[in-house]
Amino acid sequence: MTEVERCPTGIEGLDELLEGGFPRGRVILVAGGCGTGKSTLGVQFLCNGALRCGESGVLVTLEQHPKRIKQEMRVMGFDLDALEAAGKLVIVDASLSDIIFKERGSEFALSPTASFGMESLLGLIEDAARKVDAKRAVVDSFSALDTLLETRRSHTSGSIQEDSRKMALGINYKLQSIGLTSILTKDLFDDPRAGRYGMEEFIADGVITLHYTVSGPDRGRHLIIKKMRSTKHSENINTLEFVKGQGIRVKGF
Repeated sequence: MTEVERCPTGIEGLDELLEGGFPRGRVILVAGGCGTGKSTLGVQFLCNGALRCGESGVLVTLEQHPKRIKQEMRVMGFDLDALEAAGKLVIVDASLSDIIFKERGSEFALSPTASFGMESLLGLIEDAARKVDAKRAVVDSFSALDTLLETRRSHTSGSIQEDSRKMALGINYKLQSIGLTSILTKDLFDDPRAGRYGMEEFIADGVITLHYTVSGPDRGRHLIIKKMRSTKHSENINTLEFVKGQGIRVKGF
């Protein structure tokens, strides 16, 4: 059997559940409700890659402005400004919430005067990856692209479902074609264990769900590896905790 090359996440306990890390060059969907730790897990994956493995990364922000993300991650012990200055991280500012209201000063930012679409977004990701010879990428969050689909709906003859499938396929192909091991985050508004994801679940090479139980003996945050191609993985419900200065860790390791 051919040995699968691994991309260690550096997240305490998670690599142990995955035979050493994500299969390299694959796209992993991390889905969960609000406050379950999706963004933190993604940023931690990038920071650990830069600081422990010498692998640069690209962070694509589709919801929050980069300044807000930097502030929040600094509390967790991740200095994104320092990684940018060292050439270990590029942030692609595509936050759709305010793209129509203000110009961006960053080299890797979508402008409201640009013809915004998937092609321009994928082009920015590829340019950013080449600039720092990136090996990892995080798109946070894929759910925000629904806004783009709604915006473009009146200008196309296709359905939202058709556009969503093309978008998921396009991002998946682009990330893999330029050799990135990637995380796509996705919001779940129902119970993450119910399996309502959309096309991304079937296209992605791996699916990890995060959820928060608010009552009962299992109260707290948990992680489930629903799917991971090319590797054995835990099928248990694993308890998560946030550690200041470290980020997320899987308890029991």
